[in-house]
Amino acid sequence: MTIKILNKTFLYFSLLILVISFAQVSKAAHHEVHGDHAEPIKVLFITGGGPYHDYFTQLKQLTEGLKDRIGNIDFTIEHNEGANKRDMFFKFDSLQTDDLFKTHDLVLYNSCNLHVAQGNPAYVDRIMKMHADTQTAAVFVHCPMHLHRTNAPNWYNLTGAESYVHEVVNTPFTIELLEPTNPIMANFPDAWRTPNGELYMPVELKDNATPLARAYGAEPAEFFPIAWTHEYEGVRVFSSTLGHHNVTMGSDVNLNLVAAGLLWAAGKLDNNGVPSKGYSGERGLGWVSLIKGGTLHGWRASQVTDWSSFSWWDGKDIWPSKENMGTDSFNLVPGRAEHLLNMPKHDAPNPDIYSKTIQVEGPQSNLFYVGPIDGGDFKNFEFKVDVYTHPGSTSGIYFHTRYKNDGRPVYGYEAQINSSRRGESKTGSLVGVSEVNTTPHNDNEWFTYYIKVDGKKVTIKINDETVNEFTEQDGAEGPDKLRRGTIAFESTGARKSRVEFRNPMIRLLQ
Repeated sequence: MTIKILNKTFLYFSLLILVISFAQVSKAAHHEVHGDHAEPIKVLFITGGGPYHDYFTQLKQLTEGLKDRIGNIDFTIEHNEGANKRDMFFKFDSLQTDDLFKTHDLVLYNSCNLHVAQGNPAYVDRIMKMHADTQTAAVFVHCPMHLHRTNAPNWYNLTGAESYVHEVVNTPFTIELLEPTNPIMANFPDAWRTPNGELYMPVELKDNATPLARAYGAEPAEFFPIAWTHEYEGVRVFSSTLGHHNVTMGSDVNLNLVAAGLLWAAGKLDNNGVPSKGYSGERGLGWVSLIKGGTLHGWRASQVTDWSSFSWWDGKDIWPSKENMGTDSFNLVPGRAEHLLNMPKHDAPNPDIYSKTIQVEGPQSNLFYVGPIDGGDFKNFEFKVDVYTHPGSTSGIYFHTRYKNDGRPVYGYEAQINSSRRGESKTGSLVGVSEVNTTPHNDNEWFTYYIKVDGKKVTIKINDETVNEFTEQDGAEGPDKLRRGTIAFESTGARKSRVEFRNPMIRLLQ
């Protein structure tokens, strides 16, 4: 990634850019060494203006955060504070320059010169015309949704929504996912509470805008979209109202969202939410939920006896056929009250979405992930899931496995789940390969099960504590050999065994 500076306002800002630019030289070289010749996404980054946001910090958060997640990206930055930090009437000169639009793939807006259009609506009309004429994509982050509201209402035809007001500053809010199958939202949790907040209240989404997520506003007590996609004169536009506070702007969830929206706007995100070849940075887009919208779309069970509980995904459509749905061993049900996300009442949580757990209780069976995230064909990855065991219960998590309609899976390894059942391996064991003899958790409480596969090495953590490390020897033979495959949950068929799972998530590694 390279960075060009169009406006040097402060000395220390210039020094910051030099530091970032130096770091990017090696990153660009990394792509060359590995034969990745994909053209970088060229971004014109417009930032600064007004007394309400810390644009110096947010510039660093966005450039470094996007670099980590996308990698192959070049920034041309115009940072401007006008005559002083309270100036909200100045223009960004680069937004009046045809050549800059022609030579960039996308314009990223994180700026707040609210009133520049007052008495000069032609300035805004010019920006919109250049987007349309050059077919340059746009990404809007936070304050640009409130820009140019005086004498330039056409601006909202570009952003995709009209918004004039916001809730009280320093009011966190909970975001509810609306479009779980949209590729931009593949890495976004079903529910996320912002560290801090300033909820924008779009009055109206344009007809061709698609809301992706929403949050509940206490005043006037209704839901408002916080992220959406839009098309303006054939130009792809992604908008998010998040990011007033640095703690929210720099959070992993928000940076993943902006990165995914940018990749989508630039045409570099596939339908599964995976960056196109050559456009995934070292960090990638973060954790991907394997359960979206409180459903088990994307999962398939073996030993089919009862098909009422869940459906599966064949890569194109959801099929409610008896032959490919459910068992009496797995049920997706509302969780107990203590499972609910910790949200204030005014956030209007939807228990049907937020508290769903997979309850495992019944005959021997397995529940396989076969959904859209790489079709369940994983090689190197991190996987985590919350688990709850009742006394005397046992289960397992298979990985690098394949769908099998009956019996135990043949391929892959099984990570054991067992706290108190006698005569069986304990939680964290790789069954038959690498045993854990001490129970790392208690029954009747939630714990986090983490599995990492990196080449030949498997690492298992329980509640962030490493309990097992195993390295497969070169030349290992047999069906258990580490290759690639999917994740599966096990119902052992053991008497009085009951185990629950929630929030299964995966992060793919390069």
